[in-house]
Parts: sequence; structure tokens; C-alpha cells
Amino acid sequence: MDTAAEYWLAVIVYLVGSGIALWLWRQVMRPLPHPFGGMGWLALFALLLAPTVTEGENGQIAPAVIGLLFGVISKDKELILSSLLPILLVLGLGFLVGFLIQRLRQQRI
Repeated sequence: MDTAAEYWLAVIVYLVGSGIALWLWRQVMRPLPHPFGGMGWLALFALLLAPTVTEGENGQIAPAVIGLLFGVISKDKELILSSLLPILLVLGLGFLVGFLIQRLRQQRI
């Protein structure tokens, strides 16, 4: 079997699993007040789906949380920071988009 096919199969399985986890997390966060539920969902979204590029000859796109975990385990500060930055970027952009959507909804009312 070709390694490219294995890579894309792993990506598809990871995305489907992340989608299921996000849907389940949405069900858990539903009873919370409106902004906190959305923030919790967005935090999990950023942890699961923030991308980074792996190092080495065959560098490919991977979830940043994996690099963050390896950095914490190996106590490599550079790896921790390089993995944490994409997560924080996705989180910040999500908060900005959520804020803008809330402002648009308030203006329509």
C-alpha cells in the first residue's frame, strides 16, 4: 500500500474523530451560559484541529497538540512554543470571528 494513501486515511480518520468529539462536546456544553459554551467548544476545536508541520525528510501536516504533548514530555521549550503558537492563533481567530458574529446579531435585533 502506498504511504500517501496511509497518510490520507489517517487524516480522514482523525478529522472524523475530531468531528464526533466536537459534536459530543457541544452536547456537554449546551447547558452552560451562551458565551462560555461557545468558548469551551472553541478551545477544544483549537486543541484538536490547529495544524502544524512535522519536521524531518517527510514533513507533513499534523495536529499541533501532538507536538505540544511531545514537547512537554521531552521538556523541549522550542517544541512547546512552536506547537502552542498555532493553537493560540486558531483560538484567537475563533474568538475574533465569534465576537464579530455576536456584534452582527446584536445589530440585527
